[in-house]
Amino acid sequence: MKYSQLANSIQENEEKIQSPSTKQPKLKWFWLFLILAIFGGGSVGWLWLKQNNAPMATENQSAPVFPVRLQQLEVSTVRNSSEFVGVLEAQQRVSLQPETEGRIVEILVSSGDRVNPGQPLVRLRPDKNRAQLNSAIARINSLQAALNQAESELRTAEAEKSREIAELELQEEEFKRTSFLVSEGAQSTQALDRVKRDRQSALATLKAAEKRIKAAEAAIDVANADLRQAEADADLERENLRDTEVVAPVNGIIGDIPVKIGDYVETSDTLTTITQNQTLELRLAVPIEQTPKLRMGLPVELRTSPGGDPLVLGKISFISPRVDSASQVVLAKASFPNPQGKLRDRQFVRARIIWEEVSGVLVPASAITRLGNQAFVFVAQNSSNTESGEAQQIVEQRPVQLGSIEGNYYHVLDGVEQGETLVTSGLLNLYDGAAITLESATPSTETSQ
Repeated sequence: MKYSQLANSIQENEEKIQSPSTKQPKLKWFWLFLILAIFGGGSVGWLWLKQNNAPMATENQSAPVFPVRLQQLEVSTVRNSSEFVGVLEAQQRVSLQPETEGRIVEILVSSGDRVNPGQPLVRLRPDKNRAQLNSAIARINSLQAALNQAESELRTAEAEKSREIAELELQEEEFKRTSFLVSEGAQSTQALDRVKRDRQSALATLKAAEKRIKAAEAAIDVANADLRQAEADADLERENLRDTEVVAPVNGIIGDIPVKIGDYVETSDTLTTITQNQTLELRLAVPIEQTPKLRMGLPVELRTSPGGDPLVLGKISFISPRVDSASQVVLAKASFPNPQGKLRDRQFVRARIIWEEVSGVLVPASAITRLGNQAFVFVAQNSSNTESGEAQQIVEQRPVQLGSIEGNYYHVLDGVEQGETLVTSGLLNLYDGAAITLESATPSTETSQ
C-alpha cells in the first residue's frame, strides 16, 4: 500500500508540473488560427472587390463615372482566310558557267544590271582558240585549192575523152573504107593493117582518158570530204571562239559577280546569275483538312510582316494532285506579279489565302477582355439616374464568341449585333453596370445631402 500511495503522489506532482506547459502551446495555436482567419477573410474580400471592381461608395458619395471611348458596330465584309509562310521563287533563274576554260579579260556588266538575250557579259582570252580557227581556215583554203585542181584535171580528161572519141570514130570510118577497098583489090592488105593499128591506138587513148576522168572524180570526192571535215572543224573552232564570250541566254537582272578580271576560270565555275523577277511563285503547304476549299484562281494576299498591309495580290496557279504521305499536306503554288520590282527572289513572306468573303460584325481588338478562355466586351446602354432623373450611360459586360482575326479586328460570331455601341478604352476600370461618359466630356459626380 505504501508503494502504491507513493506512486500516486509522484504522478499527481508530475501532472501539476506539466500542466502549464501543455496549455501554453494550445493557446498559441488558437491565436495563430484567429489571425489567419482575420487576414484570410480580408484577402478574400479584397479579391472579391477587385474581381467585381465595384468601388465602395459612402453614404455621402455616389459611384464614379469612368471616361471611355465608344464605337458603334457596323456590318462589314469579313474574309475567311488562312495564313502561310514561305519563300518566293523566281520562275526563271540561270546560273552562268563558261563553256571553255580560260582567263577573264573583260567583264561587261555589273550586279543589278538588266540584260537582254545575246548581250555579252564576260570575255575570256581568245588567243588559243583564234589560232586554232586560223589553222582550220588555212586547211580549208588548201583543200579548196586541191579540189579546184582535181576539178581542172577532170575537165581536161573529159576534153581528151571527147577528142579520142572523135578520133576513134574517124579511125572506124577509115577502117570500113579501107576494108572495102582491100576487098575490091584497090588497096593492099598493108594499108588495112595500118588502119587497124590506128583504130586500136585511138581506142587505147580513149580508155586512158576515161581512167583519168575516174581518177579526177575520185580526187574530187576525197577533196570534197576533206573540205567538209575542215569546214566542220572550223565551225567548231568558231564555236569555241564564241565560247570565250559569255552572253545572256535570257532577259533578267544580273546577280552577284564573284569573279574579277584576271581570274582563270573553268567550266565548273559560276560567273554570275540572271534572275527574272517579273513574276514570282510561292509554294504553299495546305493541310488536307482545307483542301476541299482549295481551287484554282483563289486570291492570295502577300505580306512581309504579321498584320502589315498587303504588298501585292496574286492567285493560286497550281494544285498538286498528290498528298504528301508524311505531313498530309497538299502542295499549291501562288503566282504574284512584280511590275514595280518590290519583291525579290528567295524573299521570306507571309501569304494569306482568302477562302471566301461574307458579311459580318467586326470588333476592334482593343474592345476585347478575357477571363480564362472566355472573351467579353462592354456594351454601352442608356440608363436613368434614379436620384437626379438625368440620363446616364452604363455598361453591360457581355460574353462573345470570336472568329478569325484580320488586322486589328475580330470577327464576332455571337454576342453583339449591328448598331450596338462598344467601349474601346478604359476597360481595366470597368465592371458590369459601371457608369461611363465620353473622354471628351468632364465626368460628373453627384453628392447626396
